[in-house]
Amino acid sequence: MRFLTLRVRTFLFMMLNLLLAFLLTGAFSLFHFQEETTDYHLQRLERKERAIISHIEYVISGQDSVPRSYDEWSSLFNERLNEIGSVHKLDLAIYHPKGERIAASVNAAENQGVLPERLNEFPKGGRRVPLGRKVDDSGDLLISTSEILDADKEVDLIVKTLYRVDNSAIPESEIEYLKQLVFVYLFLLLLGIVLAFVLSNYISQNMRRVIEQLKKVRLNKTNEKLDWRFNDEIGELIQQYNDMVEQLERTAVELATSERESAWKEMAQQVAHEIKNPLTPMRLTLQMIEREKDIKEVREMATNLLEEVENLTHIAEAFSRFAQMPGLQLERFDVSYQTNRAVGLYADRGVRFISSGPVYAKVDKEQWSRIMHNLVKNAIQSVPESREAEILILVSKQETTATIRVRDNGEGIPEAMQERVFEPNFTTKSSGMGLGLAMVKNLIENFGGNIRFETSPEGTEFIIELPITTE
Repeated sequence: MRFLTLRVRTFLFMMLNLLLAFLLTGAFSLFHFQEETTDYHLQRLERKERAIISHIEYVISGQDSVPRSYDEWSSLFNERLNEIGSVHKLDLAIYHPKGERIAASVNAAENQGVLPERLNEFPKGGRRVPLGRKVDDSGDLLISTSEILDADKEVDLIVKTLYRVDNSAIPESEIEYLKQLVFVYLFLLLLGIVLAFVLSNYISQNMRRVIEQLKKVRLNKTNEKLDWRFNDEIGELIQQYNDMVEQLERTAVELATSERESAWKEMAQQVAHEIKNPLTPMRLTLQMIEREKDIKEVREMATNLLEEVENLTHIAEAFSRFAQMPGLQLERFDVSYQTNRAVGLYADRGVRFISSGPVYAKVDKEQWSRIMHNLVKNAIQSVPESREAEILILVSKQETTATIRVRDNGEGIPEAMQERVFEPNFTTKSSGMGLGLAMVKNLIENFGGNIRFETSPEGTEFIIELPITTE
């Protein structure tokens, strides 16, 4: 059933509806036309019937005396009735009031035997004959029954007239109506085919666009979104596709970040374990040598070794802190005061502090100090030696957010490196492990905040936003 695509099914469904509407309209029109035709023939028979009755009354009025007996009526109409039938081009019969047929004019072969010898529905001296016009069972013969009354309003004669329906004798107005109806049907059919084809193609082409875009979706690349100007079902489908693309991009970034951090955390744990194991016995041994020996060279050697051990210890501790931060002690502090306290040590290095007043948020005081030291050191080191450092720390408060800005006048971060700023092991300096900004980002997110940066060749600004707390 591969050929029954959405486009084909839409086209067939619309054509089926169109044909069904045409059939129903045609059936109704045919029924209406038949009713109109029947009415036309009944009215025509009525006119001929009146003419025949008038003719018969004229014949009777030409007699010296009105016949009364069956034989008198028979003598009068045996010859004249064929003449009357020929004039009006209809077959008819005249009956006595008691039901016996007086005379009949049957010129058409198909009318032989139709007119009975006696009116069986009214036996001798019975009730009056039911008058009017009716259609026989075949549907193509109309029979009318009428009476001729005398001066005393008594029935003199009963007249039955046969009228064959000639379907070729269709009124001119009906023929014109049929012509116009056929023309309208053909026009609407062609128009419906064109519209069904255009609409089915329109729907399938837009569905094809979505399908083609879905085929191109990849987790590790930027996926193209679709535009749609109508708020309909296709627009809803395209909006869902666009939302999926955005969610996919966010998921890809989160997955990549999670994978990198997991790899670095595992490596940091291993490095910390391998370094810290031999450091403790080395430190104890060197301290014993330093205390017990008074030889200058040994003491200098021990001092150098101790310095190297301390460096290794710092490296191991940095890796260990990144791999698994100690449990945070979140308390409500004045972030403005804690920030000023941390950066006050750098007043002689071109660092200025500006605050709009107390700003309270839940942070770990020790870790907050470490965050500010990292950001201020990075800001100072980003300024080239040919330029005097100008570092500005701004603390402000909005309705629900505390904002801390660390702005420098360095050379900025190159565009190719901007996406990796918060990655572990990334640094733009010639020394250092590149764990500072990654650790800062993790800590701030643990505080419930976020960090971002804006950079240009005139400098870089790191922006921290924390939720304000009132208790």
